[in-house]
Amino acid sequence: MRKLLMLMLGLVPLALASCDAGGSGEVVGGIPPAQPSPVVVQTATLPRAEIGAAYSEQLAGTTAPGTGPLAWELSPASAPLPTGLALTTSGLLSGLPTQSGLHELEVLARNTAGDSAVARLDLVVYENLFYSYAPDQHDTPGNDTPGAATQLGMLSMAGPLVEPGPLSVTSNPASPDIDWFAFSTPTRGQITVEVFFANVVGRVIAGLYAEHNGELEQKVPGLPGAGGDDALIDLHDAPGGNWLLKVEAQYKNLTWYANAYAFRVRFNDLTIATNLVELDATGGSQPVQLQSTNAGLPVANGNWSVVFGALPAGLNLSPSGLISGTPTQSGLFRATISVEVNGLGAAREVSVRTFDSGLGNYWARLGEHRYYDAARPNGDGTHHEHYCEATVVAPHPDYGPEGAVYVIGGREVDTVSNVYVFHTAHQANADRNYKLQDINRPLTSERQYVGAGFLQHSYGGYIYVVGGELYSNTAPSSGDYSRIVERMQVADGTGVALLNPGTWETLGGLPGDDGGRAIEGWAEFGLVASDAALDADDRLYLVGGRLRMESAPGSGMYQYEYNTRAVMYEAPVNSTAPGTWHVKSDASGYTPRRMPMVGMINGRIYIIGGRAPSGTAGYIEMYEPDPTGSNPALAITGAANFPALPEAVWYGACAAHNGSLYVLNGWKFQGFSPVATARLQRFTPTGGSGTLDQLVPPDDASGYHSAVFHDGKLWFITGRDSFAATPQYSLCYEP
Repeated sequence: MRKLLMLMLGLVPLALASCDAGGSGEVVGGIPPAQPSPVVVQTATLPRAEIGAAYSEQLAGTTAPGTGPLAWELSPASAPLPTGLALTTSGLLSGLPTQSGLHELEVLARNTAGDSAVARLDLVVYENLFYSYAPDQHDTPGNDTPGAATQLGMLSMAGPLVEPGPLSVTSNPASPDIDWFAFSTPTRGQITVEVFFANVVGRVIAGLYAEHNGELEQKVPGLPGAGGDDALIDLHDAPGGNWLLKVEAQYKNLTWYANAYAFRVRFNDLTIATNLVELDATGGSQPVQLQSTNAGLPVANGNWSVVFGALPAGLNLSPSGLISGTPTQSGLFRATISVEVNGLGAAREVSVRTFDSGLGNYWARLGEHRYYDAARPNGDGTHHEHYCEATVVAPHPDYGPEGAVYVIGGREVDTVSNVYVFHTAHQANADRNYKLQDINRPLTSERQYVGAGFLQHSYGGYIYVVGGELYSNTAPSSGDYSRIVERMQVADGTGVALLNPGTWETLGGLPGDDGGRAIEGWAEFGLVASDAALDADDRLYLVGGRLRMESAPGSGMYQYEYNTRAVMYEAPVNSTAPGTWHVKSDASGYTPRRMPMVGMINGRIYIIGGRAPSGTAGYIEMYEPDPTGSNPALAITGAANFPALPEAVWYGACAAHNGSLYVLNGWKFQGFSPVATARLQRFTPTGGSGTLDQLVPPDDASGYHSAVFHDGKLWFITGRDSFAATPQYSLCYEP
């Protein structure tokens, strides 16, 4: 694998300690010299290079008039240059590097009067394109499990932990190699991990782990950076204790990779504990004191300031760390805030949310994004990332008329069959609040990209689950689609929740034939439920998505094909009938697309966004189905009648509430790469047209998720961003 050269520079006098979250270019500790040197090193960054590629960079500096030119050399405390590179007295760093890894350099510039300055530079030389896996010094014996982790020792401000490398990992399934490194911290502080590598083919993925209630759990999920090059783990307000760093190579879609890397772990005694400030204008906003600790002790005499971004209009930050004032803007704002204490410094991005609870249109963060585990203190199971699932509201014995939020199937690491209830505070056990609880009623197979809906019949209330893609342990797809339709009873005939849900019943499968061609399965579609007063009128409607069907009958060869039809499920009128699927006879009811956002208002299905054969869709179409057999639509309205989305997205979430559809987030393309968005929109149909309002966006970008209204609030509990860790909280929107 090709590795490029990254030079991360710390322009830090030797009297200063460099121990910062953002790289070695920021000074966060130490006492500055009383008399500044007339020599200044100006070079702040250096370009990347790679083994075997010519490299040349001129260092730059200034000195007092009449004392030049500067003479350059490595200081006695510096690590040596990698073989193949040389530094001339004129400051030219050049050559043909042949030694990869992390090289912590200190360059010294001296003028003719004898004055000098030293700057710290991180020189990382990457492997070239033809890198292949070779075991490193930690692979005999291996460190590929937490119990066999390489012991790095105690981490402190004065003692960063450096593995200059090159170290090696491979995702070859025949002999996979995952590296674990153990270290400890003496007290609460800020942990920064820099992993140096380059993405040409595949990625290196780094994650940080620690104990919680006696069990190992991931504190910072291992996701690659958006550019593919290097990984930065920055954990503020980290408690003292034992930690594990996990480094692995990406394995994706049956393709394995080998990677070379180096890393450094640093620590800062001073850390900012506050990451979110919320100010409610109702009743007058109350001042909020920012919090920080130094070596685990609360800081009382810090000097605070905003160093990047800005607070909402009307608010100010005092030098003592008090945010006060009357906000004149609503929403979520982010500012980088610093604190200095006795020569130490720390900085952190702090989110500031301002809202008026009397007016609505605001988000709240709830819980810690955990599974519920009754065997662990406070019910705290592990953190979860969950996406590509179906979410539905249905009766549950611990909830009143509003029902509970069920999360069905989807993907965690692999595709799962689990069915969870996401608990809100509307039940008696506070340990379950805002956690996912497995109800021990798994689907008959692991599936993602499924559809789900709830229908209340006179003989019982049922959650229906339709189609989907079968098990995959690669990302993002197996391509093995299903025609399964099954249901689980959760209520009696009057809508009262059963004390225990029933087991899954298999019903009539989705249509399996298209003009003589066999349809193997359906996935990536939109599904809506029409729960009518009479059993005979209960319906499920499926639009969009993709089919896996034989290219020719009996060929055994399959191709992806977009679903162009509207398909209706006529629910059974008694508990033993299978129900009937009808393919509507419309020739072109809507633009074919997969992963659309779909919702139903007053019997009309609105299809929003998605990925069409011609590209990502940014438009809205309406299909009003006839509830009888294969009859064509009662009405169809094209995109020209509706407002367009500000940006074309797919696989966001859509939920109906009070005659409107709330459209949340979704992925878009930026260049060739998918990018998650953060946007909440309210589409309100009016006759054959409609309006699209932009509401306050959620805290985080995401896609590949669903969302539901429950108890009058929009719940956003799943989903993911391509290039960012899943936030460890859920979000709730108050309309």
